Amino acid sequence: MRFNNKEMIHVSHSNPVLEGRMSYAKMSNGYASKGFKERWFRLKYNLLFYFKINGFGQVDLHQPAGVFVLENSIVRLENNTPGTLFSFSLSFKDEPDKKYIISSQSEDHVHQWIKCIQSSTYEYMRTRMTSIQKKIVELTGKDPLLMYPEEGKKIGRTKRSVADGDDSDLFFNPPTDPLPPPRHKHDAGKTVDTNLIEL
Repeated sequence: MRFNNKEMIHVSHSNPVLEGRMSYAKMSNGYASKGFKERWFRLKYNLLFYFKINGFGQVDLHQPAGVFVLENSIVRLENNTPGTLFSFSLSFKDEPDKKYIISSQSEDHVHQWIKCIQSSTYEYMRTRMTSIQKKIVELTGKDPLLMYPEEGKKIGRTKRSVADGDDSDLFFNPPTDPLPPPRHKHDAGKTVDTNLIEL
């Protein structure tokens, strides 16, 4: 997957949904392959950025060290990971062999991260939208997404259908093509000089 580096850095500097200091490790055969690394994590939209922390505990926020794109991600609470007390795992449906363990300082903090990550993906937003859309249709009989199909042009019941009590016609009739302008009669005896260059 390719990114525009400047745009990604700009997004990483904007106000995050959640941020904090945590440690993470890539798992291999149930163990951290290279040990846990402490990083500063920032969640913005469906992007989970992480930044390096130097030996003095200072965070280098100039440029993220990496980013997880959270689409197709699976986030789970982890209870039995060696070397951690409170942690969750992050894996991806298209890469089932890869798994990352992210460790935090408290159980509440872990649950907060899990909730925010789960609700940040496009898939979650689409599911929520579909659920709300169905509820509105059940309550009003109208699909809210069909009320404004394009460029903010409102579509609704026609005056005729409302007056007649006909609920089947939920849309305005499409506009008909405009009529051509009326033709003007010319006297047969008069000749008109036409300059073809000006046509």
